[in-house]
Amino acid sequence: MAFQIRPEVLDKIRVEQDLNSDEALAHHLGLSLGTIHGLRKGRTPTVPTLVRVMDAANVKFIKSAIVNHAKEDNPAA
Repeated sequence: MAFQIRPEVLDKIRVEQDLNSDEALAHHLGLSLGTIHGLRKGRTPTVPTLVRVMDAANVKFIKSAIVNHAKEDNPAA
């Protein structure tokens, strides 16, 4: 199952921590700027990255932080 972090979660961290750029956000989270850009473009995060983002955003429930993208194994013809 593919999923992505909701961009609003990243924005919430930036606002609450008074971070003025994604570069500052990356530094705050201990991630690379490339990782932040990837998350904003919908790339599926690793579990450790997801945990860091959820912790920084004070999100308790995973469903509040992600969007699921179910892949069909047998699409209808």
